[in-house]
Amino acid sequence: MSKVLRSFYHNLKEPVIIYDIAENFIHCNKAFSKSFMKLDGALGLDALKKINYKFYCDICLLESEELMSYSPVIAAIKSNADFTTYALYQLEERKFLYYIIKSFTFKKYKVVYFYDVTKELELEKLRKENEALKIQNLEFSNTNSKVQNQAFKMALLNRISTSIRETLDTKSLIKTALKELNLIFGAHKLYYAIDAKEKFIIDCVYPSSFSSQIGEELVYDKNILKDIYNGKNSFQFCLKEHNASTETLKAPLNRIIIPVIKTSEVLGIIVIFTPKKEIGEIEKELLVGISGQISSAIFQAILFSQVTKKKEELESAIKELKETQLQLINAEKMASLGQLIASVAHEINTPLASISANNEIAKKIYKLDEFSTDDKDVLKDLNSIDSEAIKRIGNLVRSLKRFVRLDEVVQQDANINQELDLTLDLLRHKTKKGINIVKKYGDIPLVKCYPNMLNQVFLNILMNAIQSVEKKTLKTGEYGASIEIETKVKDEKLYVSIKDNGLGIEEKNKKKIFQAGFTTKKVGEGTGLGLAICKKIIEKHKGEIFFDSKKQEKTKPDTAYCTEFCIVIPLS
Repeated sequence: MSKVLRSFYHNLKEPVIIYDIAENFIHCNKAFSKSFMKLDGALGLDALKKINYKFYCDICLLESEELMSYSPVIAAIKSNADFTTYALYQLEERKFLYYIIKSFTFKKYKVVYFYDVTKELELEKLRKENEALKIQNLEFSNTNSKVQNQAFKMALLNRISTSIRETLDTKSLIKTALKELNLIFGAHKLYYAIDAKEKFIIDCVYPSSFSSQIGEELVYDKNILKDIYNGKNSFQFCLKEHNASTETLKAPLNRIIIPVIKTSEVLGIIVIFTPKKEIGEIEKELLVGISGQISSAIFQAILFSQVTKKKEELESAIKELKETQLQLINAEKMASLGQLIASVAHEINTPLASISANNEIAKKIYKLDEFSTDDKDVLKDLNSIDSEAIKRIGNLVRSLKRFVRLDEVVQQDANINQELDLTLDLLRHKTKKGINIVKKYGDIPLVKCYPNMLNQVFLNILMNAIQSVEKKTLKTGEYGASIEIETKVKDEKLYVSIKDNGLGIEEKNKKKIFQAGFTTKKVGEGTGLGLAICKKIIEKHKGEIFFDSKKQEKTKPDTAYCTEFCIVIPLS
């Protein structure tokens, strides 16, 4: 092979190996030596043995005689025609690179290229995942927008319904409706006019600065009258309020006319003058709803049944929301408990094994004809060990039963220090393995709260702290893993601080910590609901939860506390 050609292949960025037609090794470039290994001498195909076993290929040539030892590299060299295949290259135990292996014959040489397409495949995978997330976010945004609009509509209609329940004065009701509409449309003016046989008389005006128009007769053309009596809302830009107006508006305004109809009878119209050019669908729905409420106010008997129905629907929605929230909290708590079950079983089995072994020893001793003093001492020791084991089982079961208190729906006076110890008891199997727990409990009074909910908050934060220090231990070796818990009362507020010297929280994740669904854990390890529910629980106690954290170096041991979660709950 010429020096020019050899130099050309040698400086390529992609790994290249060259064999002759007799399958004798000719050359490997710098990229091949760096990516795989350096080949020396004309060793033939044997030179590739060290890397062959690291390459995998889903499809092999049918004429291959040694299928079990098939290698895409060997196939590329042996191929009589141009060759292309995808192959996996095992870099580490669980790390693979993706290559496209191509070969072609040039004169009397077989040239084999290795194209690393790992990043391209990963980018494509990320692109697809990103597209899927965009679709999910768009669907969520649309759903959220619909829910918010519906809630807004329900809130407005509920306020008007409340006004109807509180008064029999129709004008007072209409004034409330006009005021609400003014807030929605940013109106210049609004009025309600009573039907007077194809003419309308202004009965109520908002704002009050236009009260001089009360009693004014409104005249409209036939097309608008037709829309009114057909129950159709009218939207039209105009410079005059109506056909008989003697004054011209200073600028064109969008005039909205809403007929108020009950049982096919037109009772009156609401007229809105707004600078808004476009009226959205939700606003149009609101107009229809308000028209119906005002007409219902005139017929109090019908009003009562309608308001009652609306109230029942709203109460049902609130009840359903509360039940869903409780189910979500309980589901998260049960998920947390699920992580403890295996360890709890181990904690119970350990003392049980001690009791079982001791009983076997005691049986053998009792079979002896005579008991020596040493035998009696042994039996006494065994009895003491059994008693301690039974005590451990009892404490563990009581702690678990107290923690699971899912049926507590009223606030109770609780000793927060004891509740923290209860949570630590359940986590003892985690913390006893090299994690130092520093307790700085203050002299605090009993706190009126939901103990089971606060236990869930403590459990979640402590579990996160334990996982953080465990991960850092794996990165740095033994470094003095420590978690500090402090309680105190200041300015009539309870403060609970939980610190750890783990890895810390990355800056980019800090704003997302309390978002529902956000998690930095692997799939199956976390729901992303823990801290979001913690925040809801603390807000339910009219308190707040916040944190401070600095990211630690993964490879540098550090015993200083880097993350602190603080819970503040008012005592009254």
